[in-house]
Amino acid sequence: MRKYILLLAMTGLAIPTIGSSDDIDFAKQIYPFVKSGCVKCHSEPYKDERGRTRKPKAGIILSTKEGLLDEYDLDSGDTKAILVPGKPDESRMLEVTKLPIDDDFHFPPEGKAPQWTDAEKELFGKWVAAGADFGEWAKDEAPQEGLEWDGEEKDEGTTETAK
Repeated sequence: MRKYILLLAMTGLAIPTIGSSDDIDFAKQIYPFVKSGCVKCHSEPYKDERGRTRKPKAGIILSTKEGLLDEYDLDSGDTKAILVPGKPDESRMLEVTKLPIDDDFHFPPEGKAPQWTDAEKELFGKWVAAGADFGEWAKDEAPQEGLEWDGEEKDEGTTETAK
């Protein structure tokens, strides 16, 4: 077996590595922190506990694949995609998480939802750079469930899914 692995290495054939950007699972690794930080305010319209219809802020829906890939009127009124597969630097969704927390355009707003950690921002960027593959995921069927937050930020350098 060792000879076989050595032969593969010598011939330049790549052995897939665990954790490469091609192996990022949106549903398990990306969506949990998108949901905790974004979906409370950016999901499809729903009825709250009082029966009032709640609409997504700025019309942005982040609880569906279609919504994540849609174009929206942003800051200047220009229509722009918030997620551009293959182009993390053009993905407004990642950009707003990297702005200083006191910037008016930083999201999520301080105190409203947990901030993305640097590790989560890096993972999101790798996922976008690799083409933003959603796999089989198309929609969160229960976007308002599991959004309780104790107000404590996550440990920096880890992702929610690194458990």
